[in-house]
Parts: sequence; structure tokens; C-alpha cells
Amino acid sequence: MTFYKYTTTTTAEIVLKNQSLRWSSPLLFNDIEECQFTPFTEEQYLKAFSSYIKIVELCANGCLVLDTRRFSYEAVMLIELFKRCIERGETAPILSDFFLKNHRHMHHEYINKGLLNCFRILCVTTEYDNNLMWAYYADQHYGCVIELESVYKEKPYLLRESPVRYHDNIAPLSNPLDMFLYGETPGIKELMIKDIIFSKRSNWLHEKEYRFMFCENYGQISSQLDLRTNKFEVSTKYQSESSYTDVPITKESVKSVTFGARTPQNEIKKIINVVSSEGYDCKFYQMKLESGTVERKLLVVETSCS
Repeated sequence: MTFYKYTTTTTAEIVLKNQSLRWSSPLLFNDIEECQFTPFTEEQYLKAFSSYIKIVELCANGCLVLDTRRFSYEAVMLIELFKRCIERGETAPILSDFFLKNHRHMHHEYINKGLLNCFRILCVTTEYDNNLMWAYYADQHYGCVIELESVYKEKPYLLRESPVRYHDNIAPLSNPLDMFLYGETPGIKELMIKDIIFSKRSNWLHEKEYRFMFCENYGQISSQLDLRTNKFEVSTKYQSESSYTDVPITKESVKSVTFGARTPQNEIKKIINVVSSEGYDCKFYQMKLESGTVERKLLVVETSCS
């Protein structure tokens, strides 16, 4: 599969000289909504939470035989709290209200303070002639596009890759009820990552983005919920202080460089010289505006890429 990375000529020079691509945390992305919305509609969320509370109440009353050993710590804790309320002849609407009102906040706290710094994402696309991408990421046609057959030299550990799903709310892969009951199991975590990392709002559809993602060391992530003060806190230790990782690529993976319609000749020559001196074997193209249409034309250069 072929991928294209839109960039400035300055960044392209760094990529080609260092033979690496920078995979970044979503904290550095231009879309501030990255990972900030859950994949569930309000209706799905409320329905799942209602079922969750019913299951907790039935377990607390001993009316439902389930293997609670598989439940999350939070679910087990809630069952025990309901049991105490039953023993005292009390109801527990405040607990229900608390979780209902605060779960989204807790989710965002965990994602933002616990995980985002560890995520490493590379954003590419499968088109070289996307005018909006040229405008946004290739310096309004003053930059270039690097064509890549592979985006890494050695496959990162636990790599995930997928086209981005664009939506405002489509059917999620994960199930909110499972998340409530069982917490972050490996299976649920995998589906949640696909829903959150590989999903964007539909107003970004024009990017036709393809993503690669892995995680740096999570370190130690701790969360604490104080039911007396309704305060939820997430803290981390031993995580990377950087928000990006430079991942090596091979020279053979670079198949072409396409310059923008406005890329200055001195910048074109600079990139061609880098490619030649570093020993790449690739083709050069340039976008040309002819008769009101932008088309890619092969560039014949005096210096060979090999």
C-alpha cells in the first residue's frame, strides 16, 4: 500500500537526512478535539448506565448469579456500597447520580492525563493530489509530498493501523455496558482505541486519513475517586517527557517526492541534492496548474537519485 506525507520542504529535508518520521502524541495535533469525545451517543450511554445500575443492584441483592470476579474494581466497589445501603434499609440514588453525572469527566481525565502523552500517531493519506491537504500541510503548494511504501524500518511493538472513520456518532465497535462492568480489559481496550484513536469528526472527511499508532511506556497510571468530595484524580509516573518519537524508515521505502505548484526552484534543488547525496532511488514530480487544472508532472532532473 502506498502512503503520502504532506509536509514543508524544511521538514522533508529533515526526514530524508535523518531517515525517520516523527510520530506524535495527539497533544500536538491541530485538531483540539482529538480523543476528546466518546464514541457513544448520549442515548447509548444512558441506556448502558441504566443496565449497569440494574445489574449492580441485582448482584447486591443476590438475585443475579454472575462471575463478579471478572468485574472491574469500580463495579465490585459499587456492589459493596449498594449492599451496605440495603443492609441499612437505604436506597442509593446519590451514588447513581454521581456516576451518571461524572463518568464522562472521569473518562476525559483518564484519557487526557493518563494516556495521550503515551500515544504515538503517524498521520498519512493515500492521495497525492488532495488540494486541501496541499493547502493545510504542504505550505499552500510551497511544500511537497513524500511517497512511502512503508512508514517504518522495524514494526513498532503492538502497532495498530487503520483508515480513519469519520463520523459524529456512528455505531461504535466497543460496548459501553462492557466498559462499565469489566473496565479496561485487553479486548475492550483494543476496541476503545479503535473508536477513539481511529475516529474523527465528519468535518475532517476531506483528509481521507490513514493512521498508524503505537504506545510508548505507560509508566504508572493511578486514579483515585473520593466519594465524600466527588473528586476524581489521575496521576502518572515514569512516562516519557517527550510528546513524540522519531521512527526510522528505510531509503527503499521512499518512492517519490512531489513538489507543489509554488515550490521555489532553490527548494526543489535542495531536496533533489539531499536525495542524491543520501543515496535514495526515487522519482520527482511537481504539481502544475494548466488550463485551470492542477496535475502532477514528472520532473526530469540532471542529478540521478541513485
